[in-house]
Amino acid sequence: MEELCAIALPQRRAKVYTKFHEELIINNVNKSKLLIILFLVAGLSSCERKSESKSKSPLNGNWAFLDIRGNYNEAFFTDSNYITYNMVYGLSPVFNYFIKNDSLYSNIDKRKKGLHRIAKIKWLTADSAILTTEFSKDTLGRLMNAGITLENTNPQKDSILFRQEIYGRYETFLLSKGILSREEFESFKKDNKVPEDVLKGN
Repeated sequence: MEELCAIALPQRRAKVYTKFHEELIINNVNKSKLLIILFLVAGLSSCERKSESKSKSPLNGNWAFLDIRGNYNEAFFTDSNYITYNMVYGLSPVFNYFIKNDSLYSNIDKRKKGLHRIAKIKWLTADSAILTTEFSKDTLGRLMNAGITLENTNPQKDSILFRQEIYGRYETFLLSKGILSREEFESFKKDNKVPEDVLKGN
């Protein structure tokens, strides 16, 4: 009996060790699979983030420009639509758009179906561009740290705050571009019109 026990005990230990070894191998394999899966998921997420960043429109953000009549405008672009505010005519509807090569397509003309080419884009820098249409050539400058803008404010609801901010940016815009001197700007405030000689000179 003692001999049988002496034989059986090492056999049981061997079986236990074998089972433990098999479980250890399985666990290691599972861990390896898990690490591979996590690595692949992280890689895919990284690719998706890169893809999303590449898909952003270069126009995304707030912009300022003078139109052909010398009126100050601000525009806010998302990746697929935009809205503008003209200091004379007020808020525009929301329009859809996309950029293809050097052209801007939009549904601004409601007489036409879908989005059609409305302007050619010439990038001067990442923060300035010239939009050339059939009727005008507008130079857009990106607004940095602008505060209250079309991006975060509805001018129809918060008109007083918005107009205070936009008048301040308007003055800064004209003076920084050298469009008006301080004296000319004070005169402009009275007449609410950019002098014709200034427009012709730009």
